[in-house]
Amino acid sequence: MASFSADLRAMVDLAKEDLRYVATQAIQDVLEGAQTTQRGITQGAESFEVGKIPVGLTSDLVNSLSIDGSTGPQAYVTAIAGMELGDVLTFEWTTPHAMPIEYGWTTSVGTIVPGRFFVGANAAKFPQFVEARAAEVRK
Repeated sequence: MASFSADLRAMVDLAKEDLRYVATQAIQDVLEGAQTTQRGITQGAESFEVGKIPVGLTSDLVNSLSIDGSTGPQAYVTAIAGMELGDVLTFEWTTPHAMPIEYGWTTSVGTIVPGRFFVGANAAKFPQFVEARAAEVRK
């Protein structure tokens, strides 16, 4: 019976490791997508791809990502690496223009500027990322 209990405990531990892997990698996939840059209007872009973050002269938007006090374009890597199942991480882009860039805005002369949805478009892919990462552990 002791052998069965040890085997069962080992299977539970392996399942937890697999769950942690799937969760951390899928979250990282979302953040990597949201932090994928494209040239901004101030850099001469004439169009944009929904789901990518525009980069202007200072890269202030991409550099404003903050996770639990850590900031910078790659701050999420360290936060996710230290994550345990059940942890809550908060990701935010802190520049004042982050929300208008995400959702769009209307200029003072009435021109509608569409949102880039760099967060929303990638967050919507979370179930796909989970499925892909789960397939990796099933192999």
